[in-house]
Amino acid sequence: MAEIILHHYPLSPFAEKVRRVLACKQLPWRSVEQPIMAPKPDLTPLTGGYRRIPVLQIGADVYCDTALIVRVLEKLQPAPACVPAGLAGAAALIEDWADHRLFMQTVPPVVVALVDHLPPGFLADRADMTPAFTREALMAAAPQALAQALISLDRLDAQLSHTPFILGDAFTVADAACFHPVWFLQHGGDLFAAVRERPALSRWFDQIAGFGAGSSVPLSNAEALAIARDARPLDVTGGCAGSGYDAGEQIAIVADDYGREQTVGSVIRANPEEIVVLRHDPLVGEVAVHYPRAGYRFERR
Repeated sequence: MAEIILHHYPLSPFAEKVRRVLACKQLPWRSVEQPIMAPKPDLTPLTGGYRRIPVLQIGADVYCDTALIVRVLEKLQPAPACVPAGLAGAAALIEDWADHRLFMQTVPPVVVALVDHLPPGFLADRADMTPAFTREALMAAAPQALAQALISLDRLDAQLSHTPFILGDAFTVADAACFHPVWFLQHGGDLFAAVRERPALSRWFDQIAGFGAGSSVPLSNAEALAIARDARPLDVTGGCAGSGYDAGEQIAIVADDYGREQTVGSVIRANPEEIVVLRHDPLVGEVAVHYPRAGYRFERR
């Protein structure tokens, strides 16, 4: 199997979601650190424009969005299962809630707590992705967001008072998705005290953190690009039958919530869960860029 390469940065909550899955599965991976802000000149040759973190690379196959990344890792190493068949629907529903609602409840209070320590240009960079990410908007939103976050923490604590993990006795993607916004609270000064005040939630957090850092080895951006350039896309079979798309047609892909960057490519595989496009970049040659259907718009060119 080709090496698993994760493009990320240490403070990324969504990267932490994937890092927890990698640690749980004890999958070895290569760590490529990307900038926290645009431009990302060593990432966009792989994605064609997508700038969110993390991005998973396996040779010349590039996977965007953590929902898809986790399921790719599940196929690569099914045990221990993070998306067990009997809980896949429930796990996906909780994952979507945590990745969007819970995450957006934690972001304003944490960023407000950090606002005087953020890198120059950070807020402008994020405001370019979503107009709500200005200093004034975050200051106004933080109190209500925190109040809602505390309700969510209460609900998690109530569930975890009865089960070791959110969906029962074993860690799943539901735990990974709920973990990363809770983990992000650690960076908000006194905010993490709310986790420690909830015994079951605190125990759950420590158990998942206890998976450790996983087995990762640093890889340079230049090496990652060279790996893509020297490989060819492999995860491209399956066709487009019944998907509403024809193989070879050009489409542009953009997130439906925030971020305006597009990936443009030629459809090679499409099914109810995923669309894969081929694109060419002078730095890496031909790559296959994989997106989940949920959460993205697909516009024919």
